[in-house]
Amino acid sequence: MKEIKKVTLLVVLVMFITNCASVKLANSWNSENFDTTKARKILVVARDNDMDVRTSYENAMVSKLKEEGVDVVAAYELFPDLKENKNRSQEEIDAIVKNFKSKGINAIILTALKDTKVEESQPQSNSNNYISTANIGKYGISFTDYYNVHSIEYISRGLKPVYNDNQDLVTHLSSATYILEAVVYDLALAKKEQLVGVFEIEATDPSSGKQVLNKFATLISKQFKK
Repeated sequence: MKEIKKVTLLVVLVMFITNCASVKLANSWNSENFDTTKARKILVVARDNDMDVRTSYENAMVSKLKEEGVDVVAAYELFPDLKENKNRSQEEIDAIVKNFKSKGINAIILTALKDTKVEESQPQSNSNNYISTANIGKYGISFTDYYNVHSIEYISRGLKPVYNDNQDLVTHLSSATYILEAVVYDLALAKKEQLVGVFEIEATDPSSGKQVLNKFATLISKQFKK
């Protein structure tokens, strides 16, 4: 009888995990210039020093954005020597921007893993799909500001949910939520107007990194639908 109860509990837990897994647009903000930016040639930059992770995210984003009719290119293809560096000088950043523009790039989408949260329950998330302008300052108002104020947070190669070791003996599980972001800058605008969009994706207990990648690319690309 004891073994039957344990098996039943395991089945319930598996159903619980499956039903609670989700990848969704949690928060978003865009300026009045965003619609204009969507028509520009856009560079996708996935912030990661692992080339496999970077190419996977950039390729997925490019593929989905092209389906929406966006003129877009992956950074690893157009600028294979572009590397992450937390100690760039202003002159280096200006040179990067100049190089982008020389290739016809007028807008940039930067993607990164913003945060990872592990909780002991799965509370309902009440999102109003809005990022307060009070929080926009951490991104800076221009692309060069972003490199000066934004810490380098890389996309996680694992992106796997975290559970208690003896999950057949517990009544609730720990829950892992990964928060990824896409920040959009328009280089053709005045510096104080370059930040045109911030989109946050929450992935709770995803079944795989691939699931997160595909859903992330799909949700972000929908924001660029013309």
